[in-house]
Amino acid sequence: MDFADRYGPWAVVLGGSAGIGAGAADEAASRGVNVVLVARRAELLEQRCTAIRDNHGVEARALTVDLAAPDAASRVLTGVGDLDVGLMIYNAAAEPRGFFLELPLDEHLTNIAVNITVPTVLVHALAAPMVRRGHGGIVLVGSLGQFQGGKVFSSYFAAKAYEWILAEGLWSELAESGVDAFCYAVGATATENYRGQLPDKKVPEELGAEHLRNPADPDAVGRRILDLLGRGPTEFANSDEATGFGADAAARRAAVERMSAITETIWHERTP
Repeated sequence: MDFADRYGPWAVVLGGSAGIGAGAADEAASRGVNVVLVARRAELLEQRCTAIRDNHGVEARALTVDLAAPDAASRVLTGVGDLDVGLMIYNAAAEPRGFFLELPLDEHLTNIAVNITVPTVLVHALAAPMVRRGHGGIVLVGSLGQFQGGKVFSSYFAAKAYEWILAEGLWSELAESGVDAFCYAVGATATENYRGQLPDKKVPEELGAEHLRNPADPDAVGRRILDLLGRGPTEFANSDEATGFGADAAARRAAVERMSAITETIWHERTP
């Protein structure tokens, strides 16, 4: 199957108005897939949709939703309810910054809603039709922060770890159904949000964080996500960068396969 047959006719890109999501949406459209862009900024969404229609000759729909709102998931599902969705890319994120106890509890709860609750609901709803059709794709965009805890981003890193492990489990469970799932762990990327919040003080070279000083191009990252779809369960924007945080794609695949073999055996041998 070519890309459009396997992951079309529609892709839903959450966090699709700018940055990595916009790059992934444009790449999907260039491969013949219609796209739904979901984000908060209505005007920017419409601009993106117009550009996609003009540049690639596919359909594009803007869906203005604040993914932190209590009804966010239901609004997304209603907005795509008439479409045959073959690909979901969850690139949206809430990113509270500050020492855990100094941040208002509401910020931590928003983080949980956007990074855990909403993607869980959407995957549960959108993956089922993909399984019935025998093809499709689920991408949860993660972060190098998911591989360990860290100051200032403690609840954000924890939430990204949830997305990561969920994606790996889905990769193992859905593969035989023809549905590809994976987590793409991005490092520093020159998105609008990153450029706006980058501190003036540079990270010292001895800490080895070269990626923070030379962030990746978001359009290139978006394209790479689609290039790697189907490999899974975890892929990285920069393998050298990821290795520095103890992450390795081959090792993750082996670990997920081993754990899945154990847990599936236990499940099938359970007492009725």
